[in-house]
Amino acid sequence: MGITTIDKLTAGMRLAADVKDRGGRIILVAGSELTDKHLKIFRMWGITQADVRGTGTAKITAPDSQVVDPELRLEAELRVRELFFHTDMNHPAVAELIRLAVRRLAGSCEEETHGN
Repeated sequence: MGITTIDKLTAGMRLAADVKDRGGRIILVAGSELTDKHLKIFRMWGITQADVRGTGTAKITAPDSQVVDPELRLEAELRVRELFFHTDMNHPAVAELIRLAVRRLAGSCEEETHGN
């Protein structure tokens, strides 16, 4: 089992746990096989991740993870959080935007530091 982000979910995967919206309402029950329509609905409801059967967390995160200097990542996270100060940072869609922005900013800072 493993939690994976919406951009890594594909039709045919089977859910290991219920997918719920921010208010706790069940969007899709555990054991359901994902379809393209489900993925579209997840995006509309701001669902950013799901627990999928038969995948390990390392398998899901390893290809997408960036090795970035922890200091650069912290600096990027502080800068991004300033930009999102007036938002609900616990909202799944906002949290995903923050995660992506930090990743992108930290990566671009590292490129500048290493002169790439």
